[in-house]
Amino acid sequence: MADRRTRSLTGALISSIIGIVIFLILLGAANALTSYVQSSALLRVVEFLNANVTLLILIAVIFLAGDLFSALAYPLNLPAPFFGAVGAALTITFLLRLFVLADEITGVAVFSIFTGLLAPLICVTVFVIALIGGYAALFIDPPQEA
Repeated sequence: MADRRTRSLTGALISSIIGIVIFLILLGAANALTSYVQSSALLRVVEFLNANVTLLILIAVIFLAGDLFSALAYPLNLPAPFFGAVGAALTITFLLRLFVLADEITGVAVFSIFTGLLAPLICVTVFVIALIGGYAALFIDPPQEA
């Protein structure tokens, strides 16, 4: 797999758009499958994905923006860690929602702890760690000029 810093702008753009399109096609297929398969778990998962499709596309677009900025030369690549941190925090938000769905499907309240005040705290912590780590990686190991 290519290093994120060596990806071209067009490569990052094309791969992200292809990923979003494939996700939407698979989601459409899952929606069509719910007409034929009467599984309550499948219905809940597809409903969950339908309810969170905008969040998932937003995550993909934010990571795309980070990839596009990281493909640029210094100082134009400085916003890249910020977009990566925002994308990481939104990804954690989605995962926490997925844990709540798993609790609802299984009936076991293992992940119900994440529904209260802990969820925003986890997201902010992930954002800060990803931001610090992104800028540290950017300045410790800067991309080489071609």
